Formats: sequence, C-alpha cells, structure tokens
Amino acid sequence: MLLFDDMPPFAQKNETGFSFWVKVTPKASKNRIGDLVDATMGRKMLKVYVTSPPEDNLANIAVIEVLAEYLHKAKSKIQIISGHTMREKRIQILT
Repeated sequence: MLLFDDMPPFAQKNETGFSFWVKVTPKASKNRIGDLVDATMGRKMLKVYVTSPPEDNLANIAVIEVLAEYLHKAKSKIQIISGHTMREKRIQILT
C-alpha cells in the first residue's frame, strides 16, 4: 500500500484538491488497488477492483471505500465527478 502525504504522482491538482482517473473492475474476487495503466490521450489510470456488482450504485460506493482506505482519506472527501455508469471514472479528492 502506498502512503500519500499530499497528492499522488498520477493526480492533477485543481482548486479544491486533486483529481485522477480510475478504471474499475466490478465483481472482482476481492477489493483492492491494482497498477497504473496507460489510457487514451496519454493519461494514467489507477486500476480499482471491487467485489460489488455494477448495479444500484453499489460498485461506486465500494470504489470510494477502497480509495479512502488506500489514500488514508475520509470517504466524505472522495467524490466521483464523472463516469458514474462507466468503468472509467474521474475521482476528486477534496483537501
């Protein structure tokens, strides 16, 4: 597990904190963070595996929980700002 004192190296700083992209795999065997993967337009995406299915917002809730533990941030400081119904999501971390 990585520990971040500030902003992860794969994130972009903005007015309210920082944001980054994740690629979610729902219905995985266990909740975990995977590797950074290359995506389109040269951006990096953090792989996130969750056991929850992609229905009734369950996978999105699990993504926030997994990221909160990984980044040592409160769940209330983590928001999905785009991609609510897609596997590729943009995450905002409020500071």
